[in-house]
Amino acid sequence: MRVGLGSFALEVEDHGEGVPVVLLHGFPLSSEIWRPIRPALESVGRLITPDLRGFGGSDASEGDFDVDTMADDVLRLVDTLGIDRFVLGGHSMGGYVALRIAACQQARLLGLLLLNTRAEADGLEARARRNASIDWIRRRGSAEFLADFVPNLLGAATRRRAPRFVEELLLLATEVPDHVLIGCLAGLRDRPDSTPLLPGIEVPTLVVVGQDDTITPLRGAEAMARALPRATLAVIPEAGHTPMVERPVTTAQVISTFLRTHYS
Repeated sequence: MRVGLGSFALEVEDHGEGVPVVLLHGFPLSSEIWRPIRPALESVGRLITPDLRGFGGSDASEGDFDVDTMADDVLRLVDTLGIDRFVLGGHSMGGYVALRIAACQQARLLGLLLLNTRAEADGLEARARRNASIDWIRRRGSAEFLADFVPNLLGAATRRRAPRFVEELLLLATEVPDHVLIGCLAGLRDRPDSTPLLPGIEVPTLVVVGQDDTITPLRGAEAMARALPRATLAVIPEAGHTPMVERPVTTAQVISTFLRTHYS
């Protein structure tokens, strides 16, 4: 369904009953990445998965694509849906957005799911890579950038076992307009450091990471889980940066168990 938020609208899937669980996708994908685990999660809660601004079926007008603007979009969405408190989850870029919501509206969170993401801001090398990607897309378009970037969202074992996943994720990514990719890359480059927030996040938190993730590696997830007062770490074997796609059964079991433990 489409949910209007003033001058633009987000495409949103909203199914199931029970505790509201809002899941935010990563860059440069859409809420379709949650499809493999939706049935399991909808059996334990009300699952709400929006396409963030500019992605999937949501409007892609010109504007800001930084994580704080996206966080405001999500808060406006839950307000429009009449939801006061909710479990919030984010994958990669969606995790950055989730942490910005935790920074300003932690009282509204019942829990937090951080999947294949990190709290720290980009360092100098990462910022330089973002700038190079922005320059590439401006000069040559996004096709070659995405063809190089998207395979890294999957672990090496997954690429060997199920190469079709590369094409499926690439199909989602190629639907994103170039100006959105550029705006998001700039927003990710400039996002604030959320590391100081972690010790003050008092809600139950699940940190999920693919064992073979090279974008947000295991050691970073371990450090984040140690810094969070009420965190549980779940490592998904034989998965890279998108465990909900690569190992959906295991990922769904981990998240469902967390939800049942804390909210049933």
